[in-house]
Amino acid sequence: MRLMALSDDKKKRKGLAASAITEVERIVSDQVPPNRQHEILEYLKLFGYKPDRTIIQVHIAGFFNKKRTATGREAEKRQATAKRYGGTTFVIVGRTHDPAIMDLVAKPKKKPEQTSPGYIGYLWKNKDPENRAPHEVIPLDFTPVHLSYPQDWKDMFATKGFMLAMHVPASFAKNKSRLTRALYRVGKTADVKKQWNFIDEIRGSGYEQMQQAEDPLSILKVRLAKGEITKEYYEKLRQTLAA
Repeated sequence: MRLMALSDDKKKRKGLAASAITEVERIVSDQVPPNRQHEILEYLKLFGYKPDRTIIQVHIAGFFNKKRTATGREAEKRQATAKRYGGTTFVIVGRTHDPAIMDLVAKPKKKPEQTSPGYIGYLWKNKDPENRAPHEVIPLDFTPVHLSYPQDWKDMFATKGFMLAMHVPASFAKNKSRLTRALYRVGKTADVKKQWNFIDEIRGSGYEQMQQAEDPLSILKVRLAKGEITKEYYEKLRQTLAA
């Protein structure tokens, strides 16, 4: 009887915690514009986000990109892949403190010792039970990188926080640096609870034109047209960029 009472008490506490999170989510929803999901979509597009294909990783704050050192055949495989495809890089796009995201992610297939200790999973339309794109399930408290996360939200959620990151081609690195600097500038005055007008400001600064001009897929098409690469090699690279 004592064990049953303890089990019931644990379920009750879990239910109360879920109820509290739901209430905080309601408060956040009331404090942001009704089109916040669309704003998240437009913001992620600055990084090359594609709703149907992009995978967004979720890491516990403070653990992003802390991986064990690859050795032997694994290290050789990573080097060969980077050399073949021009390398890839992860870019942090923002953060959330809503713990509900832990129930939304698809769990990584790799063993814990093969991944970052803070990596909890990823958001991907193909793995979502309801076939939803990442921007459709990211919590509304999501705050773009370099914008201040509201202290009152942090106090209400009372979690360490979660970093959201996108996998992008290394050839995007220069543009991502420009974007990061632009976000750092707007982050000094932007209020995450208000309309994200800074998205239009960044686009108006010419960033989007520079991104399109240096789009690696466009470069590949030109190289294919010039006969510098084979169609088979083009397809392999194209699939990697789309991943």
